[in-house]
Amino acid sequence: MNITSLAYRTPSRRLTNDDLLEHIAAENPKVSRRQRERYLNVVRKLLDKTGARTRYWRDSAGGEKAGDLVLGAMDDALAKAGLQPKDIDLLIYCGVGKGFLEPANAYFYANARGMDTVNCFDVTDACMSWVRALEISYLTLRAGKIRNAMVVNGEFHVGFHDNWEIRDLDSLMYTFPMYTIGEAATAVVLQGSDDEWSFDYRSRPRYADLCTIPLPSYTDFIEPTERIGHNGEHKFVSYGYDLFNEASTLLGELLRDTIADPAAKSLYFPHAPSKAIYRDKMPRYGVPVDKVYLEVYPEFGNLVSASLPVGMSHAERAGVLQRGADVALVPASAGIVTSVVQLTY
Repeated sequence: MNITSLAYRTPSRRLTNDDLLEHIAAENPKVSRRQRERYLNVVRKLLDKTGARTRYWRDSAGGEKAGDLVLGAMDDALAKAGLQPKDIDLLIYCGVGKGFLEPANAYFYANARGMDTVNCFDVTDACMSWVRALEISYLTLRAGKIRNAMVVNGEFHVGFHDNWEIRDLDSLMYTFPMYTIGEAATAVVLQGSDDEWSFDYRSRPRYADLCTIPLPSYTDFIEPTERIGHNGEHKFVSYGYDLFNEASTLLGELLRDTIADPAAKSLYFPHAPSKAIYRDKMPRYGVPVDKVYLEVYPEFGNLVSASLPVGMSHAERAGVLQRGADVALVPASAGIVTSVVQLTY
């Protein structure tokens, strides 16, 4: 399989850490000044520690919409690939951000671009969604069932899954990760080739409740735990410290089992919930930190399942990622699950 083209679109509002803290303060006018300042000082220190600097949000008041950015990314990817919408045989929408539980969101984007006969469906596995969609595309292309696949996502969560309420400092252990979220849409065109990819995963379902966005009916489907639902229905709760401590250990085990010489790879692309955690952990597993692309989180924040495609596209634009590079995708995700995907770009 070959990545023929990559594209991403970000919203127009660029927020610094100061802008974010001002937003949180404005959302809590009834909180005392002393409590607010104490809380925001801790948030600032955590943002600095993780390496956060800026992120992009929709200008909802100005009419900016998630769907327009998704369609724009699709148009850009098609143009770069020299294809028309009708050339796409398989369209997969992946990720956490979405407008519908039913039917698949892919149908609406296909319809908007006149893809009248394209096969459509959605894939959701938190921040691992893009990798899952790539593997499905790879297997389908390899089987000769299609010629061209497209994977798209729109990770837009501000105003939908956020919670800005200032509580006590203890609540930051599950609320702070929301403050790292940025927004983006991505699209990638995939075509069949002789290039082989390998996909390896390792999961620990016992940690599933470390990062959740619960639906109103979730207690009818599973036994609730003490970690779920602190911010309410449809709201993001993430015990980020515990999640990535466990996930980084799991990723290290998987790296040791799948890559004989980590230093031989050209580039590593992680999912980026923090710059610091990959900078600190990857050398322990034999991966030179200068080969880990860590430019996404400081500029864009945590883009959920859009982190990897934005990272690859950003690196290509910067001249860091070039054709023929021996690349490994090394995301860790809620679930928890980690993966190592090896490919030639």
